[in-house]
Amino acid sequence: MTIDFTSWHLDRGQRQNETYTCPPEGLFLMSEGAPGSPFPGWEDAENRWLVLDLECLEKHSAAFDLCLWERGSTGEFDMRIMFGILPGVRTTIALPLELLNSQKLFPERGSGCLKLGVFGKPVERELVYKVALTTTPMHEAQKINIYGAYLCDKRPDITLNPRPLMDELGQWAGWDWPGKTVSRAQCDINLRMMAENSPAQNPNPEMDRWGGWKEKPLTKTGFFHAEKADGRWWLVDPDGNAFLSTGVDCVGPGVDTRVDVMREFIPHLPPETEDFAPARSRRGPTEFANFGIANLIHAFGVNWWESWAKIAKNYLVEQGFNTVGNWSQPEFIRFADMPYVLPMAGFPTTEDKVFRDFPDVFAPEYEENSREFAKQLEPLREDKNLIGYFLRNEPEWAFIYDLCIAEELLACQKPLVSKFALRDWLKGRYATAQDWAKAWNRDFASFDDVLKPMHRACGYSEQARADLRAFSEEMIRRYVTLPSQYCRKAAPNHMNLGMRYAYITDKSLLAGYENFDVFSINSYQISPVEQVEQVGKLLDKPVMVGEFHHGALDRGLSATGIRGVASQTERGVAYQYYMEQGAASKYFVGAHYFQFNDQSCLGRFDGENYQIGLVDVCMRKYPEIATSIRECHSRIYAVANGQISPFSQRPEEIPALHY
Repeated sequence: MTIDFTSWHLDRGQRQNETYTCPPEGLFLMSEGAPGSPFPGWEDAENRWLVLDLECLEKHSAAFDLCLWERGSTGEFDMRIMFGILPGVRTTIALPLELLNSQKLFPERGSGCLKLGVFGKPVERELVYKVALTTTPMHEAQKINIYGAYLCDKRPDITLNPRPLMDELGQWAGWDWPGKTVSRAQCDINLRMMAENSPAQNPNPEMDRWGGWKEKPLTKTGFFHAEKADGRWWLVDPDGNAFLSTGVDCVGPGVDTRVDVMREFIPHLPPETEDFAPARSRRGPTEFANFGIANLIHAFGVNWWESWAKIAKNYLVEQGFNTVGNWSQPEFIRFADMPYVLPMAGFPTTEDKVFRDFPDVFAPEYEENSREFAKQLEPLREDKNLIGYFLRNEPEWAFIYDLCIAEELLACQKPLVSKFALRDWLKGRYATAQDWAKAWNRDFASFDDVLKPMHRACGYSEQARADLRAFSEEMIRRYVTLPSQYCRKAAPNHMNLGMRYAYITDKSLLAGYENFDVFSINSYQISPVEQVEQVGKLLDKPVMVGEFHHGALDRGLSATGIRGVASQTERGVAYQYYMEQGAASKYFVGAHYFQFNDQSCLGRFDGENYQIGLVDVCMRKYPEIATSIRECHSRIYAVANGQISPFSQRPEEIPALHY
């Protein structure tokens, strides 16, 4: 069964047949059901898919939000499903309505589609009364085609119109820009010239072998640690010198392009021969090609990795970086012999979960898995290059503002051990079940009623909300503490760098902070100061930024990434402004740029295709940002020590194009 959504009316913008001219602030198409009634077609349980048929008519990508509201909602939306499409490609987006349970933050990509993201608490399908499709703000007006929007009972067959969007080097085809590599021969020559350069030397003679500052001696322990001196937090390197971690994430040869969902747009794949095997891979049914590796194999043959590693290390050293960041290739970390941070693998979980990836933290299974998780640190106990370890990155459950994890525990249908822990906690809070029932404004007969599923229990009463928020902190504290304690035993010489939260959506995320030597956040801002100061002042802890970047639309990719600036020159301005403004905070102990390589122009595994790299797919550096990075790193210790003022020129921003 198919329900037509063409009744959506236009609130902003101009309709021309099937073409919409979207103003810079974005287009807003909305459809609303009758008061007190479900959204049209959603009452039919056979309709399990929402399908959108779209095209962006610009040379950059387009980003969309599908927003949903439940009856009685007073918020901006109850759920937002974000997705992106490539420029000039008619794309069918098929969304399963099971996404409304919000259990998947990043659902699987479909053919031709870029990244999908689900934000917001679970939504009850029968309560949805309003749906809106919006384009996100852009730096200029854009045109899109909307060919159709409908509900149906099964996933539609999706066919793509074949056309060459990527050239043999992995660059966007059909568009020229300054610095584009024009041929295979030119790519080979450039790579060989870079590999012939002598080993780079750190341009800053006041730095020690670790990249620490010899002008600021502190306590020497033989390993990295955190120390507060004269009111400012510092990291301290093994020689006892002050250390600010300036790093790059994802240092590895090239990046993967996901092939199976974009095959019609890739006329030149790396050869399926033994020599080029490193450039082709599969993870189950999912196929990948790494054009960066293919370019290196073309230039260097069997010695491609050694040549790449030399080029990559030279880049880091020349620019004054002192840290190899998260998700960098382990072989390169050993080759580079530089300080590094470790992203721990396989954060402990349980078979049955509370919400998204939040485990049943009171189950014995969670403690046992925490013990096993920590064992990966044991071989690194004496590694002096290891600054510290991140327990995990961006927990999916923590992406939702005002999320109360104990409320989601109550909504869960499964008999989780954490429910029994909540029952016992309530017994300690109330003398009788009747007292509890009165406080929560419900007809509970016994404390065992907590074991029955309850939807949106924070709305029962103010006291119910207060109780559930308090128990949420207990859950999060246990979530953090158990793995942290075992990691401390496994690697007593190394720092626990925290969880790398995407952002602090609620104060409860700070629970368990006492286990961390450094509190880490990912801060995609123009300046990290507000977020660093917010956390640092609350906890009196040093703060490290695990990820940040700034991208532009002028060099061969169709999306900026999470923060957008006007040009490559402004990317350089943005880097220096971000790092030096951060260094002026007494809590800031470093930040790691995300990432070394540009992402694939047709999308990495999840569909991100951002122009955020320090080098492109042919390993050509972006000179504008390289110059600013070198200048920044020559000044950053003096800024942090209060001897000079931080760089104060703000970059010229544009609305970020990301998904």
